[in-house]
Amino acid sequence: MSIIFTISGLRGIADKDLNRNTVYYYAKVFATYLKAKKLVVGCDTRRSNHSLVNGVIEGIRAAGCSIINIGIVPTPTVVFMVRRLKADGGIMVTASHNPPEWNGLKFISARGEFINEKEFIEFSEKINYFKDAAQKKLYKINNSIGKDYKYGFYEHIKKIINHFRLRNIGLRIGVDGVGGAGAEALPMLLEKAGCKVYKIHCKFKSDFPRPPEPTPENISHLCALVAEKKLDLGFALDPDGDRLSIVDDNGIAIGEEKTLVLATDYMLSRKRGAVVTNLSTTSLMDYITKKYQCRLYRTRIGEVNVVTEMKKVNAIIGGEGNGGVIYPAINSTRDALTGAGIILKFLYTTKKSISEIVRTYPEYYMIKDKIYLSTAQFEKKKGLVLKKFKGDINTTDGIKISTDEYWLHLRLSNTEPLVRIIAEGRDRRHIVDIIKQVKAILKNS
Repeated sequence: MSIIFTISGLRGIADKDLNRNTVYYYAKVFATYLKAKKLVVGCDTRRSNHSLVNGVIEGIRAAGCSIINIGIVPTPTVVFMVRRLKADGGIMVTASHNPPEWNGLKFISARGEFINEKEFIEFSEKINYFKDAAQKKLYKINNSIGKDYKYGFYEHIKKIINHFRLRNIGLRIGVDGVGGAGAEALPMLLEKAGCKVYKIHCKFKSDFPRPPEPTPENISHLCALVAEKKLDLGFALDPDGDRLSIVDDNGIAIGEEKTLVLATDYMLSRKRGAVVTNLSTTSLMDYITKKYQCRLYRTRIGEVNVVTEMKKVNAIIGGEGNGGVIYPAINSTRDALTGAGIILKFLYTTKKSISEIVRTYPEYYMIKDKIYLSTAQFEKKKGLVLKKFKGDINTTDGIKISTDEYWLHLRLSNTEPLVRIIAEGRDRRHIVDIIKQVKAILKNS
């Protein structure tokens, strides 16, 4: 397969589709496009990062731009440090939740946000204009330009601690860092907040010790730890530290959808205002915003789309149902460290456990699935899905069918060559049946 280049960034199989020459080229064109004088660079823990980070740095320098290399840090830390250091932008070398053989680049503007749709189009035009250069050999550059900036996540953590006044929280918390970029930063945040931390996979690992997405089925070891040690809760990360999943005080993974729900519940209890999420996020977000009589806006999938709408409506909080909390007072990106800070403050303020809070919410059942299908195949077959399932149709991003009993969303992935299938409702058996029917239509028709 070839590399994938979308508004979500650049991704591919490292050293096969995505190599040092390729990232050199994209980094050089990005620095040129921004007319940047200074860019921040960070990475996660993947084995391929040694080669690819060097390629990115060489590309940036070849554009006459200096580099601040902050090393292995969460993606949200790179975004935070772009603003903190008043840089002209940044590049994070990561493939986020993709398997370890993948890698990629995420492109950050001087605003401390990922590039928006307009910027992506302009950047893409420059990439296409110079596309043959991606296969050319690397050029000699001036290696003296730039510097390393160690422990950038210290400043990120300090901001979160001070903003939420996290002192002497006193909780006992398990952390599964998946050996990724947040494996050191999240325990440090919790310890500075006065928590006792029990760690799993909190040393940097180039081959992730569990599947990278922090879904309930992938974090069973954390669930067992929380139950065995009778901890207050557990936090699990994805490899680049922008997604946060929660295990409750009974050792039950409550699902990454509820991370944003809990964070929104707390923030709206302190200050009322608009909230933004995407079309695939749980209906519990409608419940929470109605509880506080606040407006909920829904966008296409992709945090760039959520952030753009958040700025437009001056939202208090927003994010995506994959565990991605966006709290603009600290960071205009999905930020697991900030999300953890909000959850700590929620528990400390209410003196309630995660399980007590979640029990007050209505029960919804969501199933997320996927099927490998080309864009052409999906376009051909989605009409058959619309014939089978009736309801209110939203075509903002793929197709979303909503009824009083359930909703069903099918869309092409921004990061992998597949179609994502998500359904949610109050009746679990009905949702399971819907997913089976949809997959049968897409596979066999």
